[in-house]
Amino acid sequence: MGPRDSFSRPTQILTPEEVLRGLYGCLHENARTNYLAFYSSRLGGITTDPALMVVPMDDHLVHRGHAVFDTATMTQGYLYQLDDHLDRFYTSAGKAALVPPYARPQLRRIILETAAASQRFDGSIRYWLGAGQGGFGISPLECLEPSFYCMVYHNRETPDHTKGWKVKTSPVPIKDPYFATLKSNNYLPNALVALDAQLEGFDQGVFVDSEGYVAEGSVMNIGMITQEGELVVPPFEQALAGCTLKRLLHLLSEALARGEDDILAFIRTISQRKFTVEEAKQAKEVFMVGSNTMVMPVIQWDDHPFLNMKPDPEVGPLALALRALLLEDLDPKQDRGQHVEVPYDFLTKGF
Repeated sequence: MGPRDSFSRPTQILTPEEVLRGLYGCLHENARTNYLAFYSSRLGGITTDPALMVVPMDDHLVHRGHAVFDTATMTQGYLYQLDDHLDRFYTSAGKAALVPPYARPQLRRIILETAAASQRFDGSIRYWLGAGQGGFGISPLECLEPSFYCMVYHNRETPDHTKGWKVKTSPVPIKDPYFATLKSNNYLPNALVALDAQLEGFDQGVFVDSEGYVAEGSVMNIGMITQEGELVVPPFEQALAGCTLKRLLHLLSEALARGEDDILAFIRTISQRKFTVEEAKQAKEVFMVGSNTMVMPVIQWDDHPFLNMKPDPEVGPLALALRALLLEDLDPKQDRGQHVEVPYDFLTKGF
């Protein structure tokens, strides 16, 4: 037997004071540094203390995964594409039979004021709608009222787009279309896709259906640019309709209509259709799209490299040009109707 199996000791019964000390004592460095503000409908307000950003175990969000969520980017004191993300959030809520505890204007205000409470200008804001507390049964009919949580945080690290990603065809079964298009809390398949890839030395995995058609990555959409100049992304039938991807396709359509004479001139058409792994491996470039990664060039798929891999990998210029389109749009100074200003004066107005 190992040292952990050779003895036992009584389990401690904690006092409330000891519980509180324990919450502070077990804080990890990521929480101390990057968890900035948290709203809980259970508490009816915001805390900026990472030790107190807790969720009750009997919320069906926790023990049954009955919840939906979404994430928006905070940049230079603005939330980017907030209303597009909220539209998807409400669509997911409807499919998950969840009704928010507040009307949309109030829920939107909570998100913005939680962002303000972080006193930061850049980061991410994620919000959840759960079935709520009430017990440990399976049916949400036992829940007393829906729960809403909102978290502002910094990403610990941003992937380096100059190096690109190596991706792997995942053996993890793809989600059923109903659940693949619903942004629910059940991300176990997604987590296993990422884990399988990273244990094999890849950066990300890719969901593929039984016929070999590409769907999406673990937490991002995927696309390719063929040798003939067709930019292709899978249909949103067995993949989440990515807000960032939809915005990118819109921006690219505008750029092509203007006939801009740059690297993007290689792209002649934009399509949303099925394509196989083997077709993707024959593409000129492959890329992934997400709110945190923006556009990430793919330099290798399984054992197939896309560009020179010796001595150093090269990222695709088309993917970098697509990334530049999004980065320009992300800048609030462009004033393209995609940004909502964070109301920092909320902190000084009083209540």
